Amino acid sequence: MERVSAKLASEMLGFTTTNLKHYAALLEQNGLEIYRNSRNHREYTQNDVKILKAMQYLNREKSISLDDAAIKVTSSDFDPDALLSQQLPRVVAQNDANISIVKQENDNTLRILAELSTILTEQKAIREELLVRDKLQIEFMSTIDNKLAQQAETMKEQAAKIEAINMELETLRKKQIEKSRSFWARLFGSK
Repeated sequence: MERVSAKLASEMLGFTTTNLKHYAALLEQNGLEIYRNSRNHREYTQNDVKILKAMQYLNREKSISLDDAAIKVTSSDFDPDALLSQQLPRVVAQNDANISIVKQENDNTLRILAELSTILTEQKAIREELLVRDKLQIEFMSTIDNKLAQQAETMKEQAAKIEAINMELETLRKKQIEKSRSFWARLFGSK
């Protein structure tokens, strides 16, 4: 028969190695021989694990003390498979419930992933729309800057023309004043 270490047996049973040692000591006190290797460590057969599992079931599910459970499972007429088979429908029901919960969680996860995908798609569309809007705004501002620069240049040119016209008008006014003075006044330089 294949044997497993205390660590592996405790993992199979779902409790600590300390609890396993306690259970094994109670079983040995009631006559069950558990194999020990050359270093005096216990090694458990598949039948030992079944007996330990039955003892655990009696203690936890049937509220039988560990001492009484050890006595019961070490009696010659005890069949661990028969006791554990009573546990099978409950285990199957629990597994079915767990499967249902896992399926529901998977459905929820898929729903959440679909929602996240939709949100990401919407965010991407919004981001692209904002980029287009920003580009249009930049183009608009650039156009306005160009128009303002053109208007400033036009105003500068017009101001220069107005200045030239004013100077020309001043020259013409002086000439007109000069012509309107009398001949003698022009001749003698009086004003």
